[in-house]
Amino acid sequence: MVAKSTKIRFENKGGGYFFNCEAETDAPIVILLPAIAGLNDYVEHRTASLVQSGYRVFLLDYYFRTKTSPDLSSPQKIGEAVAGLSDVMVREDISQAVEYLNKHCEGSKSGIGALGFCIGGMFAFLSGCYEPSLKAVVDYYGLIKYPATNPNKPVSPLDVTPELKAPLLAHFGDHDRLISEADIDEFRSTLKAEQKHFEMCLYSGAPHAFDEDFRPEIYHPVASGEAWNRTIRFLNWHMKAILPRS
Repeated sequence: MVAKSTKIRFENKGGGYFFNCEAETDAPIVILLPAIAGLNDYVEHRTASLVQSGYRVFLLDYYFRTKTSPDLSSPQKIGEAVAGLSDVMVREDISQAVEYLNKHCEGSKSGIGALGFCIGGMFAFLSGCYEPSLKAVVDYYGLIKYPATNPNKPVSPLDVTPELKAPLLAHFGDHDRLISEADIDEFRSTLKAEQKHFEMCLYSGAPHAFDEDFRPEIYHPVASGEAWNRTIRFLNWHMKAILPRS
């Protein structure tokens, strides 16, 4: 882990880890939302990159309560883990994170954003719909439409697009096995029709989870690098008012 982390427990027994930027203790805060695997070296690396870019980071731990990681040993197990993670619970955890950061870490003064990968990307987008104080959200290949809803997944992400309040940056690959180009087109059209502030980037040849450099079979270095550079520029503009320079 990067230096200066603080373990935080919420009233609902969720929680995670808060990382201070060494140079700026009042720097803007990014709530980082992992993929279904939860906390791992890859997420820690991305946390460190954000801190090095001048952000404080709150890393949400979906499994804080159980202190166990999901079984991801097969596609079926992965599907079961995704289905078993409650959108409602994570939404409550994000809401409590925002409340805590505003109260204890001067979040309201410096600004709070959200960034997530895969299911975390979807949660980042949803947080932009439900949390009015967020200044920016970044969605890395989050699911756009549910094949069916259930108590854990009560509302399809596309259906809450009209509620989006924060500027959105979304990254997708055109070889994503989970998200079709038709879904991406519908998402873009809906955002445009609702006159939302968004930027959407589609990366040629990139599969789902193209940013995960520990998986050589899917890692797409060009898409990963371009997406991260755009992410930092997007956050810098919306959270620090820093004009990008080529």
